[in-house]
Amino acid sequence: MVLAAEKACFHEFSSGDRAKKSKMMTRREVRIEEAKLNPGVPAWRGRRRREQRVTGRGGRHGRTMTFFNSAARRLAWEDYQKVSVAMICRDARSTPYTFYKRFPSRPAFEYALVLVTFRERTKAFNQAMDAKAWKDASPQAIVYRLVDEAIASTMNVPTLGVTQLAIRIAMSKPKGAEPYFEYRAAIIERATELLIPKIKIQNPKETVRNCIQMLLAIATDEAWRYGIPFKTERKQELAETYSKLIFRCLELPPQRNTKNEGANHSERTDFPEHFQINYGITKQSLVKYEKDVNSSRKPDFDSDKGRGVDIRDAAIWLTKAENLKTEKPQKRKPNRVYKVM
Repeated sequence: MVLAAEKACFHEFSSGDRAKKSKMMTRREVRIEEAKLNPGVPAWRGRRRREQRVTGRGGRHGRTMTFFNSAARRLAWEDYQKVSVAMICRDARSTPYTFYKRFPSRPAFEYALVLVTFRERTKAFNQAMDAKAWKDASPQAIVYRLVDEAIASTMNVPTLGVTQLAIRIAMSKPKGAEPYFEYRAAIIERATELLIPKIKIQNPKETVRNCIQMLLAIATDEAWRYGIPFKTERKQELAETYSKLIFRCLELPPQRNTKNEGANHSERTDFPEHFQINYGITKQSLVKYEKDVNSSRKPDFDSDKGRGVDIRDAAIWLTKAENLKTEKPQKRKPNRVYKVM
């Protein structure tokens, strides 16, 4: 008797093969024979595992995209401490089991969310602000585009909560926020590359760098204070304010915002479809990435140990010394002696 999963069937081969393949074959054997006759079709390799199923847009990474999308939306409207894994799973129409099949822990998921979000924004910004495409643009148009990028990266649904999450991570695990810092560095580098040949002021490189750093800091502070996504009218007002400020710092004549910068932003959270190809977002790689991030620490205050502590910093150093007094001392493990019986 043949089981239901191994139901017998006949395969239609050519007349020459029909005499040789006259025996009764199972479905598995039929598929293997089909693969032999068609080299472009891979052979069937048995039962497909759960994590290899196609689940939504993006192929086998469709479910991972859904988790990232739901987390970015939640973080834009809810407080960081209130967003739980169960809440993300409900928004993604999934289960915690599926979540932990893809991510080893919640911190690893947060690190991956920051990584993918700002790597994608860096890639999109470099493509949109290509040096060759903007070579003949006016400095006012470049400033408006930089201001628009600063607003889009801090005040919209896809990035507002993730930016605040990156800043929280940077307070204790600096390596986890490196994609965010690299994104800001890419904006500053492209701004200096495009604006320096077009302005005539003293120390143009330092001035442009300081202006863009000030722009990003002001936009981030405004988004942190407001706490939720901004309305379109408010973003347009801020774009005009920030642009006039940069014009004054770079000694540029003001120009009207004809392209309506600050309002044409997508509020959809779209992530790349091929995570494993682009960033290697797999459970195994995230375990290693989480260990690297958790091993990072804040910089040492007494980095110049050979020179000693500056007398002006003695009061600051004493606050750290007070903390060391109350820390639980680590007990040394006794040396074990093993005797051969």
